[in-house]
Parts: sequence; C-alpha cells; structure tokens
Amino acid sequence: MKNIFKQFVGWATPSNQSEFKKATILLTLYYTAGVFIILAIFNVMVYGLFTNNIKTLEHENKELLRESELQDDFEFEENNILEIQDDLLNILLISDAIIIIFALMIAYTSSKKTLAPLETAYKKQTRFVADAAHELRTPLAVIKAGSEVILRKTRTENEYIKFIEESKEEINRLTNLSNDLLFLAQNNKKKEVLFSEFSFSEICKKQINIMRVYADSKKIKINKSIDDNLMIKGNKDDLIRLIINLTKNAIDYNKEKGEITISLKKINNKIILSVIDTGIGIKKEDLTLIFNRFYKADYSRTQNSSGTGLGLAIIKEIIEEHDGTIKVDSIYNKGTTFTVILNS
Repeated sequence: MKNIFKQFVGWATPSNQSEFKKATILLTLYYTAGVFIILAIFNVMVYGLFTNNIKTLEHENKELLRESELQDDFEFEENNILEIQDDLLNILLISDAIIIIFALMIAYTSSKKTLAPLETAYKKQTRFVADAAHELRTPLAVIKAGSEVILRKTRTENEYIKFIEESKEEINRLTNLSNDLLFLAQNNKKKEVLFSEFSFSEICKKQINIMRVYADSKKIKINKSIDDNLMIKGNKDDLIRLIINLTKNAIDYNKEKGEITISLKKINNKIILSVIDTGIGIKKEDLTLIFNRFYKADYSRTQNSSGTGLGLAIIKEIIEEHDGTIKVDSIYNKGTTFTVILNS
C-alpha cells in the first residue's frame, strides 16, 4: 500500500516539485485512505445489520403468511424490500463519494498546515547552513590568497609580519564566528538550574571597562550611567555576552569620534538596559530583519566588513532565554537605541 501511494505521488507531482509538496500529497492520501477504511467498515456494518434484520422479518412473515390469503401481498412487500436494499446501497455509495471528496480537501489542507512548520524550519536551516558556509569561506579565501602571494617569491621580514598579522585577524574572525555558531546551534533552552542571582550592575561596569580599549581603537567614546546594586537572576555568562555584543555592535556601526551611552536602571521590578549610539543608524525597512541570522544591510557591509551578522541574533536568543524583550529605535544616519527589558 505504501509503495502504491509513493508511485502515485511520483506520477501526480512533477520532478521539480519540492519534497514537501510530495509529502503533502502523500500525507493527504494516507488521511483519505484512513477515512475510506472507516467508511467501508461502517457501510458493511450498516448494510449487514439492515440485511440481517430484513431477512429475520422476512422469515417470520413467511411462517405467518405461508398458508394465508395475504401471500400475494407478501410477495409484493418482498419486492419492495429488495428495492429498499438497492436504494440503501446507492445512498451509501453516493454518500461515500461525497465524503471522500470532502475528506480529500480537508486532508490536503490539514497536511499543508501539519508540514508548514517543518518546511519553514527546513528552509531556515538550509539558509543558515548556506550563510554559514559563505561566512566561513571568506576569511579562508583571504588567507589562501595571501599565502599564494607571499610564496611566489622571497619576501622581506616586514612583508612576512604583515601577512601574519592579516592572517591572525582572519583567524580571529573565524574563531568568533565558530563560537557564535556553536552558541546558536544549541537547540535546547538552558535549564533553570543554570540561573543564579548576581549583581547585573557589577558585570555591566566590568564589561564596559573591558570594551573601552576596543572603543578607543575605533575613536569612540563610551559614557555610562549604571545604577548600583541591581540584582538579577539569570545565566551570568550569557548576560555578559549580551552586554559585549550590544556594546561591540554600537562601536562597530558608529561614526568616527562618535559616542555611546550605556545606562542601567530599575523601573517597577524591571531592569532596563539601554545602549545608545551616534552611528549610521538603521533604515526603517531593515528594523524587522536585523535579528535574523547573518542579516546585513547593504549599507552596513561597507561600514563594518568584519561583522558576521550573528551578534543581534545571539542577543535575541539570550533575551528570549530570560523571558525579556528588546526594542529598537533608530534614525538613519543619526543613531540607534537598543532597549533591553529583563525581570529583576
């Protein structure tokens, strides 16, 4: 039966149709076959019970009317019973045909809805793998091309040092990308037992001081307004990563001699972290896409070619892990504000 269904699906769907289209038709056939089997059993039971009851009545009436004057009437009645049986059979067959048609339509709709989340997940995974391969290929291509050039002839010591420094930058990029991919590849949410209570104020201050060196190299000034002793229950390592990614993102997409203002405060049992930059901003049409993995707006690529497009995706994962929310307000070419709201 299964092979018959697959052969029918192969005949009914062109070779260029997606596997999900074929799976939808196959699942529709399975659903419909199930309905057909139930209908067949039901019809056999109804027709069988009706026939048995008719035969019982017919036998009883024959005994009573065998010698009576109503024998002719009984023969007439017997003909009527046969007609009723035929009518019942026709009604059952017509009803079955109508039910099967409706079952096909309902089964097809149900199959599409059943497979829709799987198809969406599959497309996202395929796109994710393709984007990851592209991002991994770029630094590898740079290192390979540099190696081929440096090996063509004897170089000076400074040229070798320059090549090693450039290769180191690409290796660092590969390392960061690998770490980001490893984080996003974790399908299971972190368990509550991994959460602990700690001072969010202290880790914010510490990470901001660490990021100042990176900001100074980009000629970016960091301002901070951190309220003291703000405690939070969460995953410490992930929240440190949240602060680093938000701050680095604000630095990377800022303007030369720009500024970043990082504030942390508590309002109505909510801890609010905001990162404001005076950078290139985000176009309105891109605001709904910036948290997608590997998404980079065209204008941002020229500003920050070293980015992988995973920073904001990781930020979103961490915030969802902590049942928080994030808001983005941006004016293109003027600056962006990221506001993170977490439970205290």
